[in-house]
Amino acid sequence: MNRNTNSWRRGAQRLAIALLVAGCLSGCKRLEYVSTRPLDDAGFTYSVIQEIRGLDINNAEVAELVKAKNAGISEQACVDLVKVVRGRKQRFTSGAELARLRSAGVGDPALVELVRLDQLGSWIGEAEVIRLAGISDRVLLAVAHRRAEGKPALSGASLTKMKNAGLSEPTIYELTVRGITDAEAEDLSARRFKGGFSEADVLRSYPGH
Repeated sequence: MNRNTNSWRRGAQRLAIALLVAGCLSGCKRLEYVSTRPLDDAGFTYSVIQEIRGLDINNAEVAELVKAKNAGISEQACVDLVKVVRGRKQRFTSGAELARLRSAGVGDPALVELVRLDQLGSWIGEAEVIRLAGISDRVLLAVAHRRAEGKPALSGASLTKMKNAGLSEPTIYELTVRGITDAEAEDLSARRFKGGFSEADVLRSYPGH
């Protein structure tokens, strides 16, 4: 009986030690040190750094936020960007992509909306083309919304052709929302270049889909 009791006690002790070690390792992982010094160096204010800390950021996210801030994205937009991805239970990994778009002239509200729509990734090059062509953020977001909804959307090349054909921003926006195709954009641009095809004619001729 004593032999069995001692054996049971030794087994229980080994199990307790194993659980303690596992708990310590797990705790060490949770308590991984995150340095926010790079945020301070990039010009983030103390209050914003504390707010960002509260979002459970890791060191990789700190590096991405520095890229975004150095590109001219505001502190509040950086906080909003992290909050958006946290809403999807994801980490913030798009600092470099957002920096590219900021350099192309995309404003902070549009950047946050693009992340909310999950419209970066492979589309970022097209988004750059659209903005560098002088197309407004409003039109850019109209395209992004259609893409996010799985609907056909105009390409940067088509939007550029319409702008070069002399169409105003409100008309380009309206045609984008209506969902005209790249082929239709090509057609109306050609008709505009030939002359005698007003913006009113354009809107009447392309009611959308």
